[in-house]
Amino acid sequence: MAFVKCSSSKNIKKEDAFLYYGKTQCLGKCPVFDMYVFKDGKVIYEGFKNVSKLGLHEFSIKAEEVEKIKQELEKVDFSTKEKLTRDFPNTVLKFKGKRLAIQKNDKVKKLMFLLEKIKI
Repeated sequence: MAFVKCSSSKNIKKEDAFLYYGKTQCLGKCPVFDMYVFKDGKVIYEGFKNVSKLGLHEFSIKAEEVEKIKQELEKVDFSTKEKLTRDFPNTVLKFKGKRLAIQKNDKVKKLMFLLEKIKI
């Protein structure tokens, strides 16, 4: 996968992203970050805690990667409600106005694999 640094992306609005993917805090050393993926392949990543890159980073992914992510997102059941425990990090996805917060990523294993590949 190739990453391209975006230099002219200051006008990008996070609200325009087709996907939000983030991880919340836990009581241990869990990674905490926000990632916004746009239809044109632009990605805004902000690392907050326990990640290799802290702060705001912008880059692009290939159209094929965006399409694979979209295909996997269409398979996700956003109506799933999981009992969340404060001790564990939540994986949060927002897509097409729907929000899913889960702790057991096995329901979205292939999607998580694709998203983790683009996370810096």
